[in-house]
Amino acid sequence: MAHLRSQIFAAVIARLAAIPEFSAADKVKRGRKGAIPQEKLPALTVTWADRSEIVTVRPSSGPAGEDGYDRFLPLSIIVHLRDDEPEEEFDRICTLIEASMASDITFGGLVIEALLQTQQYFVNPQTGISLLAGSLSYQIAYKTLAANPELAAL
Repeated sequence: MAHLRSQIFAAVIARLAAIPEFSAADKVKRGRKGAIPQEKLPALTVTWADRSEIVTVRPSSGPAGEDGYDRFLPLSIIVHLRDDEPEEEFDRICTLIEASMASDITFGGLVIEALLQTQQYFVNPQTGISLLAGSLSYQIAYKTLAANPELAAL
């Protein structure tokens, strides 16, 4: 079994891959090793946001009184664009992602909640030309046992 964080990433990827436009192989991945081929665009990359996961101790989180952690995972969904009208394409894809992510913010009880925090569309600040990408950042609140981060705490 994997850290609960990896289970959460897998659940998010599965949810996004269920969007018909992103159901083909390699359209949604956790992290990438290289450039995405043009024919695979648009695509989504699910990764850590640009900040650290916050963790605080919570006593008596387990069934036998074990300590646990309250965790807040910053998760980013990077949107890689292709359209001739990238800003409109970004907004259209954001609508699909937001609806999908909001369909069950607890991911069937895997997390406490997954809340949209920020969105950003990337442009070259010197030229105003689109960098054909944007991101949606979510904060995922979840709990684990301190001695076993594979398991959700109470």
